[in-house]
Amino acid sequence: MTLKFKILSFFICLSLMACKSKNENEVAQHKVENLIKLAEIYGIVKYFHPSDEAYNLDWDKFAIYSAEEILKCENQEQFAQKIDSLFRPIIPTLNSNTPLEKKGLSEIFWYHQGVGFGMKNKNGPYFSKRFKVNETNDTIPYRPHYGDTINIELEKEKVFSIPVVLLENENGTQPKSSLKSIESLNSKLENHEVDESGLAFRMGNVISTYNVFQHFFPYFDVLGIDWQKELRSAIVQSFDDSSKTEHIITLRKFTAPLKDGHISVNTIGEKKGNYYPPISWEWIQNKLTITHIWDNSLKLKVGDEVTKINGQDSKEYFDEIESRISAGTKGWLRHKSEIESLRGQKNLKFTIEVNGKEIELTRGMHVYDQNKGFNPYERFENNIHYLNLTLLDWETIEYLLPDLEESNGIICDLRGYPNGQQKFINHLLKKADTAKGWLRIPKIVLPNQKNITDFVEGDWNEMMIPAQPYLGDKIIVFITDGSAISYAESIMGFVKGYNLATIVGQPTAGTNGNFNTFTLPGDIEINWTGMQVLKLDGTPLHGIGILPDVYMEKTVEGIINGKDEFLDKALELVNEKISAANTVYN
Repeated sequence: MTLKFKILSFFICLSLMACKSKNENEVAQHKVENLIKLAEIYGIVKYFHPSDEAYNLDWDKFAIYSAEEILKCENQEQFAQKIDSLFRPIIPTLNSNTPLEKKGLSEIFWYHQGVGFGMKNKNGPYFSKRFKVNETNDTIPYRPHYGDTINIELEKEKVFSIPVVLLENENGTQPKSSLKSIESLNSKLENHEVDESGLAFRMGNVISTYNVFQHFFPYFDVLGIDWQKELRSAIVQSFDDSSKTEHIITLRKFTAPLKDGHISVNTIGEKKGNYYPPISWEWIQNKLTITHIWDNSLKLKVGDEVTKINGQDSKEYFDEIESRISAGTKGWLRHKSEIESLRGQKNLKFTIEVNGKEIELTRGMHVYDQNKGFNPYERFENNIHYLNLTLLDWETIEYLLPDLEESNGIICDLRGYPNGQQKFINHLLKKADTAKGWLRIPKIVLPNQKNITDFVEGDWNEMMIPAQPYLGDKIIVFITDGSAISYAESIMGFVKGYNLATIVGQPTAGTNGNFNTFTLPGDIEINWTGMQVLKLDGTPLHGIGILPDVYMEKTVEGIINGKDEFLDKALELVNEKISAANTVYN
């Protein structure tokens, strides 16, 4: 073979490889678009098409089965035909071109309060039902009517029409699919083996997850994110994933942009590693800083900066962890990542680099073994009382009320989750709470959260009434930060909304409201916030949190010296006000 021929053969091979790569990319892109379209149709039919056939379907398995079938399609014509064959047994109107006469039939449509259909929690504020209209209950002005459809373009000049209202009689929704077609589909789903390592398994779960949030997540109006773009990214990543572990990571990254601190993606029953090394750390002044040490044999000291973890730059290590966490504020993101970066299986080792030296650590401590020395109650000079509301129970606070009544100032620490202490707020109120409508569950009857105008509204009016002794005339300071989430933010919302205290610290987690839960094949469970919660003045809380009046940050020097700088600032403010009051009095 001549040199000239060898060179020519080499370039021909390169050309063929380039063509193959281009074709593979085009096929992959084609499949991505088809899966996105499947996801759109799937969610609308599952949650808004009210046929008996759809209501009784195994939707989790159908997501996987339909994804598997769509992945086989090589062109748009095949895709359109496959969509039709998949959904025709579930949407009986596809088999009939003649609308039914309404005489003797009732209209039926889906009504969702938040969402209950397909959710794990059956007893709570969220539910879904197919609403059968009659002369006495037709009171929903924004409801859809018979003939209303959602039309989705499958290919040029071919539209897929999904009714959102059907007619019903004593035999169920009308018209009916052929018994043979629906039995055939149900049999296929029943006998379909779910391969947890398979591509269709991952795609089906991504499609199911997308639709829960697309139709029912109550905060898209304040987030401004492109949720379909996130769907595309999750689908593309799912092609590359090859294990259930990688799939879980993709689901976490998929939901992270929702900025919902309640979101968690875990495997049910999995023995999650809940062990820690004999240290804790925090990001302080842009340095990953050792804050506690429980093993004196370690060549570490409080205040040391950790520059590398397992040989990787600490910031890069945390970037990856934080990409998997849904958090409303930076404070909650850091709180979670500082925990998750340390947590792991028992006896699992890892290395850190401090002062240029590598140190090996072993996860062997349970979280409850890590005593950080927080005091539940303390009395300071000038008759100032400190209450840690994350540790004290109500009985103890009730016992302390006579002393608090005689105090000059009270500092309440709500860095974390409260131990059921909203009753204490009643002792700070001079008038009963009148704030209404800050808890809101949307009433949803159309896909894609279209035309939501009505909510089930709630408040705490019955709970938040003045109680004796009245402590609101004392100098009150609350300490909080990004670890205060949900119920803690309700309490802080009253402190801020009624100006009951000076707030010292950092913004809270920016996530409040009852969480909802759904499960996916593979025993995957996802928690998320199912209602909208506002601040008492009606402004958004989600992704913002309750803001402090006096912003604080820890310093490395303060950590080294064993100081609680947030508490020190609170004491300083109370003492200043006591001095100012004494000056005026004298």
